[in-house]
Amino acid sequence: MTDLSHPHPPIAGLQILGELELTVDPDIESTVSKWLALILSPINLHADFLNKVLKSAEEAISRAMAAEGVRKFEHLHLLVFMPAVHTQNNPSWGFYRIEKVEKAAGTPNPDHAIEFYLYQDGK
Repeated sequence: MTDLSHPHPPIAGLQILGELELTVDPDIESTVSKWLALILSPINLHADFLNKVLKSAEEAISRAMAAEGVRKFEHLHLLVFMPAVHTQNNPSWGFYRIEKVEKAAGTPNPDHAIEFYLYQDGK
């Protein structure tokens, strides 16, 4: 079993930009959207790219909430990683998303983790 707490990024050269732990509730999408906008604002991402990340998060959360009817989750974790070293003069960013369902020792239900990895194109 994997520990969902990430004291260090899972890939060398990345830094964790933020982590959010939530319980599944009806207002979760709004909370996540506000949190993502806040933690991504210092990077000055293009509005279209930011919207793609937000849409991807909404899709993942919708899937997790639909699965909640079948399997109860202890928590929903949202993590965002980015390069530790990045250039301000390269405005071209990309991302990929990984979803994990893992059971922590001593808990009756698994956690659902959604991880976003941002990268600069050409890097």
